Amino acid sequence: MGTLYQRKRIIPVHTLRRISAPNIDDVCLEILRTYKVNLAEVVICLDKSGIARYFINEPSLSTEAENVYTLLMEYLYTSTMKIENEEHLKKVIHELAAELGVDKVLTREFEALWYYIRRDSFGYGPLEIPMLDPMIEDIELSDWHRPVTVVHRDFLAFEALTTNIMFYSEEEVRAIIERLALRSGKAISLARPEVHAILPEGHRLSATLGEPISSSPTFDIRKLPEIPIDMGTMIREGVLSSRLAALLWLVNDAKLFYAVVGGSGSGKTSLLNAALQLTNPNWKIIVVQDVPEIRFPSRARFIQFYGESSEDLFIRCITALRYRPDMLVVGEVRGKEILALVRAVASGAGSATTFHASTPEEFEMVLRNLLPRDLYVMLSLNTALLIMVTRQRYGKQVKRVVTSVYERVADGWTLIYDIKGVDRIDSSNILRRIATRLGLDNILDELELRTRILDETPPGFENVERMLRKFYGV
Repeated sequence: MGTLYQRKRIIPVHTLRRISAPNIDDVCLEILRTYKVNLAEVVICLDKSGIARYFINEPSLSTEAENVYTLLMEYLYTSTMKIENEEHLKKVIHELAAELGVDKVLTREFEALWYYIRRDSFGYGPLEIPMLDPMIEDIELSDWHRPVTVVHRDFLAFEALTTNIMFYSEEEVRAIIERLALRSGKAISLARPEVHAILPEGHRLSATLGEPISSSPTFDIRKLPEIPIDMGTMIREGVLSSRLAALLWLVNDAKLFYAVVGGSGSGKTSLLNAALQLTNPNWKIIVVQDVPEIRFPSRARFIQFYGESSEDLFIRCITALRYRPDMLVVGEVRGKEILALVRAVASGAGSATTFHASTPEEFEMVLRNLLPRDLYVMLSLNTALLIMVTRQRYGKQVKRVVTSVYERVADGWTLIYDIKGVDRIDSSNILRRIATRLGLDNILDELELRTRILDETPPGFENVERMLRKFYGV
């Protein structure tokens, strides 16, 4: 085990950079969780200063194997050969090791050597483990003198966990940022020292190279879950009840417009993604967004359009309407794209979106700022539901939960659900509207049926899809 943070003045280009944890017994007051990510061990703990830590301990190599790593990487970087993919790289290093007479060492410690060679060629270098960890939502560096921090899905109460990933110099951070930008198909330089891009896995990257944009090179990587969080998992984790989920399912079927509303990091998009899964699998759903956050891996009629600016998103929305979707979804409304939502609502297509707001009044203010008065009134009156989500503290835990649901009535918004005990869903106007649209004689029976189905469906994206195919007979 190494010291808590190791720093050198310079680091040779191809010297092995191993992220090693300190002696956990010396540093940690309370171990909260340990688990493996690839070949590395992750330890989450509270240190003796009360700081939440995310310690990474990557696999060790013998001195002989470290020298082989350096030798192979030097040859790979100076070679003119184009490495096509990981399998090609693996073949090349075996051939190269045999040619250099180090094949016995490579064979003996292949698993760990391959981990580092792949990490530093096709992977993310020192950021590899948090990038691979499915529980990490955000990876951030605010100043190169400080450790990288991460947001862990199961430890939201700490806001961020401090890692043992440190950089040796400003130049090293810039090299990492340039590499991230390159993988995103974007360029960043001192002439253009800021980038906003999408990594190949769909993760959102924001980075700066330093002055004049920021005092230090910085980056923030907002990760997408490998598989979208399904409604079954949301219910199990207490984000919302199965009864509320059944209401959203009915709202989707009735093709009513609704918005998921909350602050930054409250889980708006995750909830919207889970809610949108509760639709007929044969529906054509078109999502317009700046990053691929809303996804349906197994839906044949799911179409995504992307745009970087509000103008781009507006144009994509207009294009989407020409496809005659059953539902048009805008990932998050920030500007002109709201005009396309108005058209979607007027056309009779189902629609949904997220808004950055914390109350119905703030939601109304956003609409007023974005729309002419007549269109503002039209969209406001046709917004069936506002689903408010936020982070709530429960003792030492922080969870993302639906705190309240409002329905639109003639003179404003009325509360039909509140986490503190209000439940007026049975007597709500929204149920009567749904019953009329779907031609249902007993809407309460339908609500209870769908609630029971959701209760009986095991968590998991494919389990929910299987249930929906059976329900709709497709």
